Amino acid sequence: MKEEKRDQLITRQSYKKSNELINAMGKGTALSQKLFAIGMQHIKIDETNNVVATIYGTDLRKMFKSTSGSLYEHIEALCDRQVKGATIFDWNLLMKDKANGKIEAHQVVTDASFKNGTLTLRYNNSLTDKIVNLQKDYTVLSLSDTLSLKSVYSLRLYEMLKSAFDYKKAIEKIDGEQVFDYNLTELKLELGIITSGGDNKIKAELEKDFPDYEKIDELVEKTGQTKYKEYKIFNRNVLSKAKDELNKKTSLIVDYEPIKSGRKTVGIRFFVDKKDVGNSIKKEKQINKDDILDDLIDLMHDYFKVKEIKEIAECADYDIDKIKQAYDYMQSYNTTVDVPIAFMKDCIKNEYYNNKAKPISPKKNSFNNFEQRTDINFEELEKQLLDN
Repeated sequence: MKEEKRDQLITRQSYKKSNELINAMGKGTALSQKLFAIGMQHIKIDETNNVVATIYGTDLRKMFKSTSGSLYEHIEALCDRQVKGATIFDWNLLMKDKANGKIEAHQVVTDASFKNGTLTLRYNNSLTDKIVNLQKDYTVLSLSDTLSLKSVYSLRLYEMLKSAFDYKKAIEKIDGEQVFDYNLTELKLELGIITSGGDNKIKAELEKDFPDYEKIDELVEKTGQTKYKEYKIFNRNVLSKAKDELNKKTSLIVDYEPIKSGRKTVGIRFFVDKKDVGNSIKKEKQINKDDILDDLIDLMHDYFKVKEIKEIAECADYDIDKIKQAYDYMQSYNTTVDVPIAFMKDCIKNEYYNNKAKPISPKKNSFNNFEQRTDINFEELEKQLLDN
């Protein structure tokens, strides 16, 4: 218990991130962003003016609450330029140089290695002044909030909205809910959903003080970037999921609405506020729910899908004792259970497990009509959860 509390103290740390980095356009994985946040706790500047972050494997396990070896394998793959798919070297940003107004592309991590249980990351030296010794134009972010987010879009929105909220509050000295408008194409650029793709026409338009986002949208489409082109798909797969995750897991309260021109959605209006102490307690409860869900998956994954286990947990208001009693009761039932999830929910609601006369225990696994699932690759599942 004492060790667990100390681990929580570690993740409650905060870190500074330059607003230029936060608001830069570009893409990267959620894991890249999380490693940046963790790495800020142990950094130095080497003789070539590169920021070097050192992260120990034991800290990685604590931060990601991992007990399997697949985490290390995934970190090794992330540092290997030869591996197909996303690596840490794919974290690229487009930033406007203040001196000449030109858009410049930066590969954020230039070198990475994972040896003897230690991860070493070297960052582009052109970004050094945007990573260390920050005196102004930065945002203080919560390490625990960052690590709790699964989706890279949730993570990017957390940084962007936290930065915008803190800046506006400092300038206008106004407490309470704030509102922020984004052009739809601008937002997709900042989330890394679309990029310049090396197109000079797109870069030239982005270099303007007031870019023509309709023109950029047309140019982007020619590059073949059509992911989440339709607003309803973008809303369902990105905005709605990010909103739910931010409200459940971070210090922010977020809502949004589309900005329309006629029937066409041209932008997004975000409403952002900070949670009070009461909401912080609610967040802590959510963390406990996640732990309970992990225990239930270990207990019941042979008979239920993850989404079904979550549904059962919500029915019981995450009372793990009730769920275990209902699960034991179902296993001891003497007739076939046609719809196990319905049986479990009904058993929890009506507390059938309190009946004194229990049914006779059947033969092994005879309470249902479906086979136990043996096709779950839990290491692959963990990898997907870490990336997404």
